[in-house]
Amino acid sequence: MISKLNFLKNIFLTLALTLLFACIIYYLFPKILYSYFIFPIHKNNQIYLFGDWSVIIAAIKCKLLNYNVFLNNPCDVIGRKHVYGSVLLHIPYFSNFDDFYFIYFPFLINFIFLFVIISHFNLKSFRELLVCAVFVFNPITLLIMERLNFDIFIFLILLFLCKLKKNILNLIFIIFLSLSKFYPLIVSIIFLLNKEKLKKKLFYFFLALFVIFYFLYLDKNNLKIILGNIDQFSADYQWAFNFFALSKIPILLNMFSKNILIVFSILLSFSFFLIGIWFTRINLIVKQISQSDYILCYEEVFFILSASILIFTYFIFNNWIYREVFIFGMIPLCLKNNNQSYLFKSLYNLIFFKLFFFSITSYFSIFYKNDFLLILYQIMNICFISFVFGLIVIFCTFFIKNNILTRSKKII
Repeated sequence: MISKLNFLKNIFLTLALTLLFACIIYYLFPKILYSYFIFPIHKNNQIYLFGDWSVIIAAIKCKLLNYNVFLNNPCDVIGRKHVYGSVLLHIPYFSNFDDFYFIYFPFLINFIFLFVIISHFNLKSFRELLVCAVFVFNPITLLIMERLNFDIFIFLILLFLCKLKKNILNLIFIIFLSLSKFYPLIVSIIFLLNKEKLKKKLFYFFLALFVIFYFLYLDKNNLKIILGNIDQFSADYQWAFNFFALSKIPILLNMFSKNILIVFSILLSFSFFLIGIWFTRINLIVKQISQSDYILCYEEVFFILSASILIFTYFIFNNWIYREVFIFGMIPLCLKNNNQSYLFKSLYNLIFFKLFFFSITSYFSIFYKNDFLLILYQIMNICFISFVFGLIVIFCTFFIKNNILTRSKKII
């Protein structure tokens, strides 16, 4: 009875804080938050919210009018072309419900997003409440909510998959997400993290990859057009989450050649990759292996998948900063082990500092054209992502090794 009352109390507190944060974002300080952190899409002195979502709906409308939206999308308010997978063009659209598509649905998704974020924190702890607020009122989170970029759907579905751990549903969602925005194919490693026989793990893993690449091959003509529109979804250096972002900052290019900056980035990245391996090996919590197989908990799966997305996209794509929303996927495990492991305590503090520092960095770089802090932040990103890369290598090695050892004992 007591536990049920505590549960209801926590739900009430989470809901109340979600409403408060939503009111601050959309009613109390919208001009302050969106004037000093990010630039909303605007035309003819009118601001258009949820721009990354509205362009998808606009493409669906134009497709119904027989436009090739990969080449021409006049239904969009600023004429942006469709740069997502063809699968999104099959979302049902009813013209009589425009307000639902463009206003109510985006607000609902953002509310769910805020609720999910807040529900992971202990709201009775001032420190956790502070981290929660810094994550929400950050250019990264504000931008993904203001644009309602498709990454917010990927984030929510990823969390759902980590909780659910059902192969068939995981397969369906991963295929859909990968055909929508391509990079979620890295999430297919979730099949290798489940408690299943090795043959079953590999079957679902390779089945997911086969189906994804098969449909991408069928859609190859549209993919070529999308690559031709790469400027539309590539971020400027001030908004970039990319390994080569440091080599695109004008003030540095005036002092050093691009090649020197890239070599510096590579050396720095490799150094912190090794530091990540070393630091993780000496600090990782070693779980006791029972007679049953070693099973990853929700927080561990969420951590591995979120970190994998960050690493994969950081080194390959020129992402907008909202891709960093997946940093949150690392927080639940850090919170769970914060008092037990120096590794996760350090990582938790580093994430907090990184989010707080970027709020200041973004403001000075965009509104005062001062890129000094941005240089420091991009160096921090190289160190942070490379460190996490080393951490994930050891973490996954630990998981695989103990699975093999446990199975070997069973066979013996």
